[in-house]
Amino acid sequence: RKEMLHIATVNPEYIMEARRNSKFKEILSHCLTVADGHGIVWASKMLDPRRQNLVERISGVELVDAILQHANEQGEKVFLLGAGSGVAEKAAQRMSTKYPLAHFSWYSGALTVKVEKSEEASMTIAKINGFEPDYLLVAYGSPWQDIWIEENRPYLRVRVALGVGGTLDEWAQVVKLCPEWVDKIGLKWMWRLVHAPSRFKRLAKAFQFGFLVLIMKLKKIL
Repeated sequence: RKEMLHIATVNPEYIMEARRNSKFKEILSHCLTVADGHGIVWASKMLDPRRQNLVERISGVELVDAILQHANEQGEKVFLLGAGSGVAEKAAQRMSTKYPLAHFSWYSGALTVKVEKSEEASMTIAKINGFEPDYLLVAYGSPWQDIWIEENRPYLRVRVALGVGGTLDEWAQVVKLCPEWVDKIGLKWMWRLVHAPSRFKRLAKAFQFGFLVLIMKLKKIL
């Protein structure tokens, strides 16, 4: 590609944010988007039965794992940006053990990306471009990670950029990992709520999303 590819892993929280945030909505409309969340797949089938098998869930963790496998096979470079203090470094250490032929670098980035100073952004971009990564994984949280990628697109020398949310936390094992079988049956949100009650406000958006989909379905029927 001549231009950087920006991938967004969309879940119900993203949809609700995009409904009130026109800037975020515009960004998502130009990204390569994947359905990261059973709610997106459910909504697609609910609102248009013809799309029954056209939308597949691809979690952020699965997508990152596939990217790292490819990077390992090709000996490519991966840059980890953001997350909490020391998280990106721990994640890179575990990733480099599992994928020894890939090359990793990391940086914590701005302390608060919502009010990132220009000198902070310049330092971050300099570190990224100095490494010349094939893949940039940004863990600034939604919607800031995808906004940051687009705002700095003109300056980034990266092939693929991806907002990864809490994926680095899982790789660094600073959060309790959700069992795969729980994720497969669509209850990862409940697992996260039990182990991190502070996520309640974010999960409330998912319930709002479900209610909105049901209202739209009723309007179609009536």
